[in-house]
Order: sequence, then C-alpha cells, then structure tokens
Amino acid sequence: MWNHTTMFPSTMKFAYGTTQWSYTFDRLLYPAIICMIAICAVQSRDIPRELQAFGCRNPEITNSMRSLFLNFHNDARLRVAKGVEPNRYGYLHPAKNMYKLQWDCNLEQKAQNLIAGCPQWMRIAGGMSRNFYTTYIRPNSNPSDIIAGILSKWWGEASVYGVSDPENKYTNTILYNFANMVHSSTTGIGCAYKVCDKSRLTVMCLYNKIGYIFDRAMWETGSACRSASECTTYPGSSCSDGLCIKGLEPPDYGYNTICPSNADMTDAVRRKFLEMHNYLRSRVAKGLEKDAMGGNAPKASKMLKMVYDCNVEASAIRHSRKCVYQHSTWNDRPGMRENIYSTSILNVDKINVAEVAVAFWWDELKKYGIGPANRLTNELMYRPNKEIAHYTQMAWDRTFRLGCSVQHCPSFSYAVCHYSPAGNNINEMIYTIGDPCKVDQQCPGRYTCSPSEGLCNVA
Repeated sequence: MWNHTTMFPSTMKFAYGTTQWSYTFDRLLYPAIICMIAICAVQSRDIPRELQAFGCRNPEITNSMRSLFLNFHNDARLRVAKGVEPNRYGYLHPAKNMYKLQWDCNLEQKAQNLIAGCPQWMRIAGGMSRNFYTTYIRPNSNPSDIIAGILSKWWGEASVYGVSDPENKYTNTILYNFANMVHSSTTGIGCAYKVCDKSRLTVMCLYNKIGYIFDRAMWETGSACRSASECTTYPGSSCSDGLCIKGLEPPDYGYNTICPSNADMTDAVRRKFLEMHNYLRSRVAKGLEKDAMGGNAPKASKMLKMVYDCNVEASAIRHSRKCVYQHSTWNDRPGMRENIYSTSILNVDKINVAEVAVAFWWDELKKYGIGPANRLTNELMYRPNKEIAHYTQMAWDRTFRLGCSVQHCPSFSYAVCHYSPAGNNINEMIYTIGDPCKVDQQCPGRYTCSPSEGLCNVA
C-alpha cells in the first residue's frame, strides 16, 4: 500500500541553503542500422520488426525471440490505448499516456540469471515487476510457440477475470501478470527463457516500473496519443502510432557529485526529483493542467524555477533515515515544508520512487481540484478525504529550493522532499495568476525568464 501526507505549520521562518546546481543533457544520437542498400540513421521505432537490432550480449536468446516478447507487449498495449482490447464484459477503457516498451538488455540478463536453474517457483521480488512461468514440455518442442501461449495466458487475465474498477486500478492480485504488462508508465522490458533437461521450460519477464501497486491505476482512461503534446508522463516524450515514447535519459551510475557530503542519494535521483517538479510547474504555468473543479488550473505569471539545494536535501535525508513514517517537527526543518510518501514494497529503485511520489502528490489537482480563485483557504485545505496540500506546496510559486531523499527502510521504501521558502500559508495565493513570462522584465526582481518553460530562473 502506498501512503502519503504533508504538514503545514501555521508559522514560518526562512532558512536558505547556499549550494545550488543546474544541469544540461547532451543530445544522444540514435544508433545507426545497416539497410539492404545503404547505411541509414533511423530512430528505433522506424525499424521494421524483422530488422530489429537489440545489441544484447546474452547468447541464450535470439533477436527473433526478443522481438516475440517485445512485439506481443506493445501490440497488446496499443489495443488497450485504442479501446479495442476485450475485458471480461465489453472492452477495457482506452488509455492516454500509454508508453511503448523498449528492450532493456540489463533486465534481460538479470532475468536470464534468475532462471538459470529452471526454478519451479520464485518469490515476487520487491523493487521490480516480474512475471514468471514454468511448465513441462515435450522433447524437441518449439519454445516460441509455448512462450506465445504463456504471454497470452498472462495477458488474458483481464479478459478471464475482468478489470472492474472504473478508474482501472489494480484491486485484485489475480491480475498481477496483466498489471505488470499493461502498466502505462512502464517503458523498459527484458525477458528470458531456459529449457532444462529438454523437459522443462521457464520464462521470466522483468519490467522497469512496478505495475502491481494496489489501489493505483494501471492506466488512465483517455484517448491514444496523436501528438507529442499528449504524452505528458515524462518530459521530452514523443508519440508514435498511438503509443508514447519516452525520451532518452542518462542511466544512474551511482554518481554523487552534486551533493558529495550527503550520502544515500545519487545525482540521477536528484535530477529526477528536480526535473519532474519543474516540468509540472511549467505545465501549470502554461495552463495545461486539469483541475477537478472544472477546466484547467489558471496560468501562472511568476512561477519560479526550482533549484536543487544540498542543505535542504540534508534536512530531508536526516528525517528519512529515521525510517519512521511520520512528519518531522517544525523545529527540525525551520522555514521548510515537507512532503512524505511510502510504499510497503521493499527496495524499490529510487528513481521509480521519485517518479511515483511526485506524480501522486501532483495528481491531487486533477482528483480533488483547487478552483479558479487559486487561493489556499481553510475550507480548501481541510476538505474531508480531499487532500490538496501536496500539490499546493509543489505549485507554490515563491518556493524555489528543493531537496529530497529516498530511503530503503526495513519495512518500507520512503520518499521525503523538503521545500524552501515554505509554502502552504493559509489565505495566500498558491501562485500569481496570469500569462507565463516571456521576457525577463516579467519576472520578480533580477530573475530571468525561460520563455520555453514559462518559468523564472532564480540562478
């Protein structure tokens, strides 16, 4: 179960850190492939299926088998996105933001290692989604035919047992395999198989996101994408034939150069927290975010672009290391607000925790709404069963210093973000309403404008 909450003391003090950073990503080139006549540089989504090149070094699986696994998943996900996939009764709801899976050689090799001895059972591993199946086979059987049947069995859980929740939530463990396969935010897959003693076939697929989060939507109902602007889960996404494609991002090599004095965090996790906060603040500044109380949230004219602060992060780390799911005291973090999030799933990849936590906090806007006045009143803050304070702190336009932590605790995975200067002050505007900045003069003080984002740079 995923838990979440936030705290909003009635008084505030300001304490500013001194360490900030910014970053840029180099453009990555897509690989070139050999065509029949010439060497062409093409994007992977344009490669015909029979020519798909994976670049994996595992000799126990061929590219044709990799294509079988990958194409089955993407074809099935596309049918869901377009609303033509059968449910037990009728059809599954169509999906917005359904992402196309890309093959991950590291996940493939991990799966191959796990099934090396053809185990007959395996525990569900914390921190990843894993589908597993083992069966006896006849000698000289064709593995591809059997594997196709196994994939159909996993996927068929929806048509046999049904997805009954109106919001497509994962509410029944009997849908475990289907949930992992359909989870709309998943972008990476790696599968492997092993035949032992010519009589037993074992198959495993690993996924880079967790699909079996209880009471969380496996996908959001909507229309299959037609343009990049409709792919909003990850910054820099594109759309191809109804499926979204996540932009390339550098892997997490475990580097800790941004805040080297703070342990337990990596640069990649820091970037993920910061990138997602600024991406969402940019979207609300441009008036692109849906409000449950009607229409879109109003545009923001003076939304500051957040910077990552090592002192603020140190505060978040201190609290997360306690591994106690409750808020720190105001005295422990003067001048800062706090969002916390936990999952009982153990050892979840820290980037995944960052993505899920930030998205869940922000989703309060489209679940419960703020309304056009955009003022944080007592009535709004304390509505029964309609938490909004996670979103409001994230969207508070005067807050610009961010520091976060993800901790693997003995009984849960724990995310903590601290914000400075503190927001969520009752009866204040969440942000100034108006068109987002286009020139520096439209930003507060000496801050500069980032017109493409509609955000004001503080650094």
